Amino acid sequence: MSVWSLIKGKKEFSKDIVYNVGASLVLVGTMQIVVYPFLAWKYVSAEYGEILTVMGIVQTISATCGNALNNVRLMLDTEYGKDGKKGDFNLLLIVLTVTSVIITTGIVLGGFGQSVGNSIFLVLYVAMGIINSYFCVYFRIILNFKKVFLQNLFGAAGLGVGILFVYYIPIWPIPFVLSELIQLVVIWKYCDLYKEPYGITDRMGSTILKLLILMATTLSGNLINYLDRLLLYPLLGGDAVSVYSVASFFGKTFGIIMTPTAGVLLGYYSQKEYKMTCRKFWGINVAALIGGVVFLGISMLFSPIITRLLYPKVYDEAAVYILWANIASIISVICILTQSAVLKFAPAWIQLLKEGIYGGLYIFLGMYMLKKYGLMGFCTASIIANISKLVILYFFGHIYVRRGRNFPQR
Repeated sequence: MSVWSLIKGKKEFSKDIVYNVGASLVLVGTMQIVVYPFLAWKYVSAEYGEILTVMGIVQTISATCGNALNNVRLMLDTEYGKDGKKGDFNLLLIVLTVTSVIITTGIVLGGFGQSVGNSIFLVLYVAMGIINSYFCVYFRIILNFKKVFLQNLFGAAGLGVGILFVYYIPIWPIPFVLSELIQLVVIWKYCDLYKEPYGITDRMGSTILKLLILMATTLSGNLINYLDRLLLYPLLGGDAVSVYSVASFFGKTFGIIMTPTAGVLLGYYSQKEYKMTCRKFWGINVAALIGGVVFLGISMLFSPIITRLLYPKVYDEAAVYILWANIASIISVICILTQSAVLKFAPAWIQLLKEGIYGGLYIFLGMYMLKKYGLMGFCTASIIANISKLVILYFFGHIYVRRGRNFPQR
């Protein structure tokens, strides 16, 4: 059955896209439009840059473990169901959560010297983020994206309430922790995956292998996603992190729309009735490219106005980099839709190869051009690296979609 037949038969695909995009808009939009501008207002530029860097690291840890386990469960759910097996995943969740808590504690206390209060809340944020990221896979398995929207709506409310606390209490991670806590309550109300056995099945070995591979690619992708902060902070300090983050702000909001769309597509790709073809693969790619060009035009019209409004302290320094930083961000987001197909239909080692080439090029060019040309050089390096990633995804995606094999579930 083709994806279009599957969509027509279900008649819920459009609603799923709307719910998933809306879920991301309401949660990430609240972070980008309310929380981060508030923190930029409350703290000086260097302090705000450090906050962005720390959040990049803890979000990388949370996403590497939680999202990777989420995607492995989604891709293997049919196989586990066919064999009538239950287990493995809750045990893996515990191991990943405990390990992440230990790593996060060392980083925030030792690497950045955060206060005890900030460190405690950051550790809680990572732990709850991993748990939430995994258990919400239930909504993707049953294709109930309305519940994802509900979860994120309550999470956005938690962010808003948390800001009120930060206004009086100097513990800046409070909004993020409160958001994760409320989301966890919502997930546990509707999801029963936590009731599954905590034992080990005979599929554990192959599941761990897939998880480790996907964790490696997720880690690489997230490190590179936050590479601007991780490179800029030690080389140029918190001020440079603030400037670049503000310059790329509008382009990164494109990801709020595209990333959840990719999540819906992966959910449909994982249905056993779904068959991918080269025509559909390239149709999705062309649509993503057109959307990126349109959004770039929109960002050039409105980003100066909106960025100046939200980040008045940093705007003047960031203005010169807005065009180039947005181009890099939008190309990166376009990769997301293609990657969802490659993730499903290409062998796992392709992900490692792609991230290795992309990451190596990004780091080498980023450091070289940053030192030689400053932030403008870093913007150029980011554009080149993201174009290379897109070309690699197109190349391997076309090859393995044409072969018509389903590697992740084998």
